[in-house]
Amino acid sequence: MSITTAGRSLSADMVTEVSTVQLAPIVLVSLSFPTEYTRLWCGYGSLSYGGATYLGIGTLGTISPIEETTDLSARGISMRLSGVPTANVALALTQDYQGGDCSILFGAVSPTSGAIIASPVTVFRGRMDVMQISDDGQSAEITMTAENRLVDFKRPREVRYTHEEQTALFPGDLGLEFLNAIQDKTLYWGNPNTTQRTNWDDGGNVGPTEYQ
Repeated sequence: MSITTAGRSLSADMVTEVSTVQLAPIVLVSLSFPTEYTRLWCGYGSLSYGGATYLGIGTLGTISPIEETTDLSARGISMRLSGVPTANVALALTQDYQGGDCSILFGAVSPTSGAIIASPVTVFRGRMDVMQISDDGQSAEITMTAENRLVDFKRPREVRYTHEEQTALFPGDLGLEFLNAIQDKTLYWGNPNTTQRTNWDDGGNVGPTEYQ
């Protein structure tokens, strides 16, 4: 992968950093749960970036390789967190996490100051899918899969031309208000029989000859 990461431009500081002989890369993960955001990074201690604090997990976390293709294939990833206290496993069991946002950023820290280099680049963004939990009674290992956002292209989007669907999408729009009423309705237009009631004026007795 080039330093432009498939078209996503890196900041000048990041380009300089990845071009040096010594690189101190970091990975930042953000997971959106219904009650809170969980933010982790691959180092130790707390790290602040973008107004948020990331909790360091050291060597307890791993991420599968992140793949990119030119044919718009939806390639997912898996993330594993080991050494989780049993008391915290309830969060994974009770939270309605499926479909929550998941993003992974690649950045770097300065080898001298330990400060984060500006503008880490997003290398993955998708939605949380399934968590698998392995618990030995003292600590647990959680493996979560995440699907790429491109998987949304495979999701069927059914839209029906009904009054209810129209008002749900566009509140107050009455463009399809009479759609149900005109189904299977017989309409007479230009009927030469003057005794035939016409429906264009709501069934009145006005016939074509009355306009002559």
